Amino acid sequence: MAVHFKQVAIVGVGLIGGSLGMALKRQALAGSVVGIGRRIENLKTAVQLGAIDRYVSDAQEGVRGADLVVLATPVDSYERHLKAWGDRLEPGAIVTDVGSVKGPLVEQAETLLPGRARFVGGHPIAGREKTGVAAGSADLFRGARCILTPTRKTDPQALQVIREMWEATGATVATMDPFLHDRVLGGVSHLPHVVAYS
Repeated sequence: MAVHFKQVAIVGVGLIGGSLGMALKRQALAGSVVGIGRRIENLKTAVQLGAIDRYVSDAQEGVRGADLVVLATPVDSYERHLKAWGDRLEPGAIVTDVGSVKGPLVEQAETLLPGRARFVGGHPIAGREKTGVAAGSADLFRGARCILTPTRKTDPQALQVIREMWEATGATVATMDPFLHDRVLGGVSHLPHVVAYS
């Protein structure tokens, strides 16, 4: 199936979130991309660079109407975000993330999200020396690895959609148990172990 989203909401438009927005827009995978954040200057830059189409600072407003929500904030803020807007998600919406820690956060998301939303944990292993949306690129994920961390609760269709999304950005996708992911990676410096595992 060809993946296409009506509206994507990216919570946290930095290097990874911004680059994903750029890639989605370049590949015409989203009707619109909404950036959600608190730093208005950063969000304005994201619009100028083509990472997002528009922005809001109110996450509850930003996720409304989105069929995909991407959590691209520091992992220690996930609980706060999910509690703030989880009940505002569209029925059937997919929520994914880009965090480097998976086990406890996947469990947290599966607990906090309402039953009508579907969570798929993700970890694109990509980066640059510089951070922020200004360092972003639609090509950031080309040739990179992206680890998806499904559980028994993960909706198979949602998993396939997120797999196809990452593949469309040029990433090579593998799946791994969330807790195994954390043991194997322990940090992005352990990339050779992930490559060997997949």
